[in-house]
Amino acid sequence: MGPSDRPELLGRVFISDFDSRPARAFVLAGIGLFGLAGFASLALLRTVPLVPLLCMAALVFHFAPALWPRKSAVNLTADGFRLDGLGLIPWEAIGTVTYHERQINPNPNARVIALLEIELIATFNLAIVRPDTNPPWRRLQARNWRKVGESHLTILLSGLTDGPRDIRQAFEVFLGSPITGPRGLIA
Repeated sequence: MGPSDRPELLGRVFISDFDSRPARAFVLAGIGLFGLAGFASLALLRTVPLVPLLCMAALVFHFAPALWPRKSAVNLTADGFRLDGLGLIPWEAIGTVTYHERQINPNPNARVIALLEIELIATFNLAIVRPDTNPPWRRLQARNWRKVGESHLTILLSGLTDGPRDIRQAFEVFLGSPITGPRGLIA
């Protein structure tokens, strides 16, 4: 399993979007819970359920990029990789990459949580060549990456339309070398 296993990706683009199914289930469960709380406050206290309504609106607002994706979450090209809300990082700016994977429970059909950790050779200010321009409230919305410090990036691969191992292989093809790292998350 390495770059030579996916020759069809060489010279092409790999795009993975947010998978809206898990976000939709979470948001619908939250709306149901806050809706019940709103009906209870309306019936028992005879007041307008303002707090549950605000909580429902905040939940939908936070998960809006996953519910109605307008941009791809991860976009790999020959120039580098772009993350929604962050920008384009060239392949030359990557120092080390590790892959972590773990099943949520021992059931063989359980969901897999997968992370890709990237250590850049420069700070984010220098490494990001084309930053995404977003409105200020975008920082409050869901995204599949997180900056850690000045040059460390963690990308959640679970919850995207492509499988975590497919995304890992695409990164390997574009990087030109296999990704190493522990096979399980460290608790």
